[in-house]
Amino acid sequence: MSNLRTRRQFLQDSAPIAVAAATVATLAPSRALGANERIRIGGVGTGDRGTDRLKVAKRLGAEIVALADVNEAMLDRAESQLQIKVPRYRNYHDLLARNDVDAVINATPDHWHRDVLLDALKAGKDVYTEKPLARTIEEGLDIVRAVKEAPDRVVQVGNQRRSGDHWKKARDLVAAGKIGAIKWVRTWDCRYRLVDPYQDRAGDSRLFDPKRIDWAMFLGKAPKRDFDAMRCSAWRWFWDYAGGLMTDIGPHMLDVAHWITDTNGPKSVVCNGGNYHYQGWETPDNVHAILDCGTFAIVFSVQFMNGFDRDGAAFYGTEGTIMQCSDGKFRLYDKKNKAVEEWDMMNDGEAHMQNFLDCCRSRRQPNSPAQTGHYVLTGAHLANISYREGRRMNWDVKAQKIV
Repeated sequence: MSNLRTRRQFLQDSAPIAVAAATVATLAPSRALGANERIRIGGVGTGDRGTDRLKVAKRLGAEIVALADVNEAMLDRAESQLQIKVPRYRNYHDLLARNDVDAVINATPDHWHRDVLLDALKAGKDVYTEKPLARTIEEGLDIVRAVKEAPDRVVQVGNQRRSGDHWKKARDLVAAGKIGAIKWVRTWDCRYRLVDPYQDRAGDSRLFDPKRIDWAMFLGKAPKRDFDAMRCSAWRWFWDYAGGLMTDIGPHMLDVAHWITDTNGPKSVVCNGGNYHYQGWETPDNVHAILDCGTFAIVFSVQFMNGFDRDGAAFYGTEGTIMQCSDGKFRLYDKKNKAVEEWDMMNDGEAHMQNFLDCCRSRRQPNSPAQTGHYVLTGAHLANISYREGRRMNWDVKAQKIV
């Protein structure tokens, strides 16, 4: 931990903030869409997640009209998997300049989320942006300000559990007082990944040939480095580009905890963990955060070395418990720990994309707007800062700043 920067450097220096919200105010009006009209989408970032989101949008009736990625091999693969042949670009600005793009799916590495989203707003596009919303707290605040200055734009953050009816049912039961007052929320995500697919894939010259990658564009405002296939393929595990498991997986589970408890964030966060298996990662591969929300606590644990517990969440109230169980069922338990109701999970990823497409037509607020995505992600960012500085981080929710 001796090479850590100060909190101020981590929050300010590592991610330049250069876009004023006022510049977003001059937007071209969106194309008026009929109830059944096909939405034309441009994909920015065509890796695994980006291509998956584009597949879902296409399956739901959207038209993929253009693709952008710094890696030509990723563009090849995306076109093949999507079974399309469309204009493609290394520089996403060229895609945003097209008049036939109504909306953008932003699935770039985390350190590009903010700039692509704000540039898309300035170009008059609706945006589905993958989680995490931003790489730093300040970048998240930038996005929130910009979206407020562009009220005619639809921005959906990829916290897909917000569109799951199974979670809505849990929220409705809590609101109806079925488990009393919540005092503890426990969330977790555990996966077997003993052979690191990113490490394996980094050596694949077909996908990570430096001759086919605009490395300078990939780096953007991140520190300048010579080409590194591992960083290019496994960027999630390097502080320059992302926040590791805490901000990659955390937004999903912390989002559920925030939504069901109706909280806007913690008053303090502590975090611990380490690198116990993937020694090539800068970010921890086993990490645990405790968020003090005033009247209850949220505990989030994530590791990619053992998948026995899978993923889940439990809400412990004074009168009962609601749990997402490892068998895929949700159950409501009474005070005697007897299961009194159960229900199944649904495909919330597809429902979330459908909600975005519906909102592109109706111009209504989507299920996971930017403000919500920022509140949810702040706890994960504070956890990373706590881990790196080795101390508790106190947070002023109203002022949106570290105390």
